Amino acid sequence: MKPFQHNKKADEDRPEPTRAVRRLRHQLDEAHDVHALADDPLLAVVNADRLRVSISRSLWWFLAIGLGFTTTGVHDFLAGDLPVTDPLWWGAWLVEPALAGILITVLRWESEMLARGQHVDDGPVVKLKRLLLAATLVTNVWSAVSPSKGPVSAGNVFLHVVIPVVVFLLAEVMPIVQQRCVAVRDAALREATRRDAARTEAARETPPATTAPTPTVSSLDPFAGLRLPPPMCATLTARMDELGRPLTAPEVSELLRLPADFAARVADQLAA
Repeated sequence: MKPFQHNKKADEDRPEPTRAVRRLRHQLDEAHDVHALADDPLLAVVNADRLRVSISRSLWWFLAIGLGFTTTGVHDFLAGDLPVTDPLWWGAWLVEPALAGILITVLRWESEMLARGQHVDDGPVVKLKRLLLAATLVTNVWSAVSPSKGPVSAGNVFLHVVIPVVVFLLAEVMPIVQQRCVAVRDAALREATRRDAARTEAARETPPATTAPTPTVSSLDPFAGLRLPPPMCATLTARMDELGRPLTAPEVSELLRLPADFAARVADQLAA
């Protein structure tokens, strides 16, 4: 790279970039910025946590719908031919919500422990979940096979078997989802820590300059201390080589779409 020599006449003779060139240059700069941000491991950490929260909410929602359906089977199993005026008829509606509430509370605790890296495989916890789900399955199948009113319906029997089984499997899958998402997040976090440590080590081992070289836009490192992504540094360097001078704060802000205060810091560093 030849040394920086500002040629005023060359600047005057250089034609103004067309609108298409400016648009393509802007798109290229944006692509460099997006690539630099998408390649950052910290973004993978954020995405893994967002995915975990989103999947968990969806699973909770469908679990609640499934338990709402099984409530009718438990009520029919307990209430039977009781009239509406009987207190047990009303109390029967509370049995499945109570059992489901215990199950959801245990699952929430288990999910939170897994999110913090604590595996939950204790015998009492597993037995409690299976007992609650087995009770739901048995009562639903019984009420479908021997309904209190009307004939036996094959479709009703099928749904009262399948939905409790799906709820049971869903309760087993939810901790696995939490565990895998946390593993991805932790791996991305370790990669981010490794990169930061490598940058710090490289900066520590870089020997100080003993002689002052001829000032050039590309040979100097005007980005030291700013911690800009390499694509942004390349964009700034290419633009300065094109103009033959350091960039001003408004030019930096427009080129990289940075906040005004940070763009001013970058411009000051480039002019130093």
